[in-house]
Amino acid sequence: MAVKTTFSKEDFSKILSNYDLGGIKKFRPFKLGAVQTNLLLETEKHKFVFRYYESRPEKYALFEINILQYLAKHSYPCPAPIRNIRGDFIGKYKNKPFALFEFMEGEHRNKVNPKLIAQAIGKLHKITIGYKPKYFEARDTYDPKSSLKAAISNSKKIKSKSEAKKRLDWLKAELEKLKLPKNLPKGVCHCDTHPSNFLYKNGKVSSVLDFDDASYIYLLYDIANMVYFWAWPHKKEIIFNQAKDLLKEYQKFRKLTEIEKNHLYDLLKMVIFMSIGWFIHNDDDFFWEKKKVEFLNSFERKEFYNKLF
Repeated sequence: MAVKTTFSKEDFSKILSNYDLGGIKKFRPFKLGAVQTNLLLETEKHKFVFRYYESRPEKYALFEINILQYLAKHSYPCPAPIRNIRGDFIGKYKNKPFALFEFMEGEHRNKVNPKLIAQAIGKLHKITIGYKPKYFEARDTYDPKSSLKAAISNSKKIKSKSEAKKRLDWLKAELEKLKLPKNLPKGVCHCDTHPSNFLYKNGKVSSVLDFDDASYIYLLYDIANMVYFWAWPHKKEIIFNQAKDLLKEYQKFRKLTEIEKNHLYDLLKMVIFMSIGWFIHNDDDFFWEKKKVEFLNSFERKEFYNKLF
């Protein structure tokens, strides 16, 4: 479980005094989660989720609030934020922002049907295509500039300066090969299709959770991320039939444009380059992510297109 800041019953009594949710009965941390502190609160009225932003500025948190409000209004299965008695969604505790959200019914599953996740992402994109939320500037851009910036920072953890330079030079050269047309459709991407971010009920996705990594970027990034996560086993080659199945399920809710189909190849590389930016200092991670890029380089863009479409 991920609890980086501890709270007492007295703390929550004080926090809840600013909400019309009843007094605190009990609380406990969630087992899953790695970055922010998330706790389940049970009050005299209902259950709620308390999210304490450990490492995020207020505008970063407000982007998530804005997104979840918008999605809730469009009947998308996600936890809606809760206003306090002043009408605000964000509070402060020890100079860090926090928010309360609806508690969503459902269960986590380690073994899931990726097709259901593809459908959930397709629904998300259908709703958010063209929607630019407030505070989008506070979020990661998931682009070559972002990848390189992270890589330069994390390369300082590599003991050998020559090896660090070698890896950075390779990454810079590969980033320059990307073709990312400015007219690729944009919208809100979830950016993290890990199983822990989905709840299930009666064989369906009952809620999509944790928009902490979400951003306003090319929708194709989410699609590529989904293919990377669910159709490309670690230390193996991409399974094209599984990727095709995911794309088929996604397109039941939003059809890909021809330009998106032509550049899925590039966005799949971009997903890998983001991973390299974060883990360039880890020898094993860098080796296997580099192998994936080399695998994609063995295809012409058109050849890759034909394997999927």
